[in-house]
Amino acid sequence: MMLARIKVIIDQQFIYEGELNEQTRIIDDLGADSFDIPVMVNALEDEFEVTISDEELIKIRTIGDLIKIIQDSKRLGEINSGTK
Repeated sequence: MMLARIKVIIDQQFIYEGELNEQTRIIDDLGADSFDIPVMVNALEDEFEVTISDEELIKIRTIGDLIKIIQDSKRLGEINSGTK
């Protein structure tokens, strides 16, 4: 489910013919550059209602990294809001 939602955002920003999966590399496979990544991250933050810090941003290499950061951020938000 999360991968499908990420794919929609990726498809809006990049032309990628391959199969998008957790091992897909943001820079090498998608061709993202230093301008593309913040735009993509902003769209993901809006879609998943999370905040991705600069420290997390520099760790992102693959779609799997994005998924983990989003999941961790959502979990942290639930803990901080007392819903978990």
